[in-house]
Amino acid sequence: MGRGLKLIGFPHVSAFKDRHGKVRYRYRRAGQKPVYLHGTPGSPDFAAEYDAACSGRTTALIPGASRTAPGTINALAVAIYASAEWRLLSKSTQGTYRGIIERLRANHGDGSVRALQAQHILKMRDRKADAPTAANNLVKVLRWMLAFAVARQWRADNPAVGIKPLKIVSAGFPVWSEADIAQFETHWPVSTRERLAFDLLLYTAQRSGDVRQMGRQHVQGAAILVRQEKTKAFLELPIHPRLKASLETVPSGQMLFLVTQGGSGFTAGGFGNWFRDACRAAGIAERSAHGLRKSAATRLADAGCTEAQIKAVTGHQTSKEVERYTKARDQKRLAKDAFALIGGTQGEQNLATPTEKLAKQANN
Repeated sequence: MGRGLKLIGFPHVSAFKDRHGKVRYRYRRAGQKPVYLHGTPGSPDFAAEYDAACSGRTTALIPGASRTAPGTINALAVAIYASAEWRLLSKSTQGTYRGIIERLRANHGDGSVRALQAQHILKMRDRKADAPTAANNLVKVLRWMLAFAVARQWRADNPAVGIKPLKIVSAGFPVWSEADIAQFETHWPVSTRERLAFDLLLYTAQRSGDVRQMGRQHVQGAAILVRQEKTKAFLELPIHPRLKASLETVPSGQMLFLVTQGGSGFTAGGFGNWFRDACRAAGIAERSAHGLRKSAATRLADAGCTEAQIKAVTGHQTSKEVERYTKARDQKRLAKDAFALIGGTQGEQNLATPTEKLAKQANN
């Protein structure tokens, strides 16, 4: 192999022999310092270091990179953290995935990625049967990790595909009833931070993570612009009159709508705890910010909006989540129509007992 020969399949990488005759690989790109890559092309170590070099980092900045053995779950995690796929995840998703990946590394980090089979994943899932949501999230993250491994040719198949999630009895965050909504509005009037948060959640139908980021820079005319952190969807939502009234109470020099008493933005945990306290103060415990997003979707469905219209507001990518709201609306409408059919004279005759029918005929 000649000195400085470009390596096919790895842009900006050249292969050359050092003075000892050993083949070495160097990543060289304008504006960056040269990076020498270890391992052989196609190996986990090489993949991790190449991905890190492409992003302008070194594997020294990646947790655990110095203690990984090739082909292990530890090595896979290192490669994932250095990848473009990882950087494209939202910060909140990265936080969730990292927690699961690091627990996986602590328990199985030295295990072989190639040797992992469906039966092993099922055992991991079954150990968490008492916490089905956590069990399902583990399988979901493993499926994502192994899809990454397949794409990088660490293995030929993904054994997590086809593993069904455990059934969860809970319906998740409860939907706010109209009585709950009225009670909160009564307790927290317009001009309070609690009411502002409430109106932003209910009248944009967005997740709390997106609501926490909203500010004056997102208002354009009579609309508010939203770039969803989780889905990356871009939405342009008309500002509801009730939301407009709340926004008008925000101090003119304040860019971010929702701030703490100290004037800084809320963290995810801080906002959740603060809003739950506001709900308890209003006398409606067990209510949450995400429950208001569900209530907004329920209101849209009850108003007769189509799935497409609801998705245009909530930003849902598929019909699966929205379908629950439209099905509930259709069920109520169909039940009402059904009872209307037996509520008239003909229906009363059909429901009458034989004795009642004879009595009615005799009277006629």
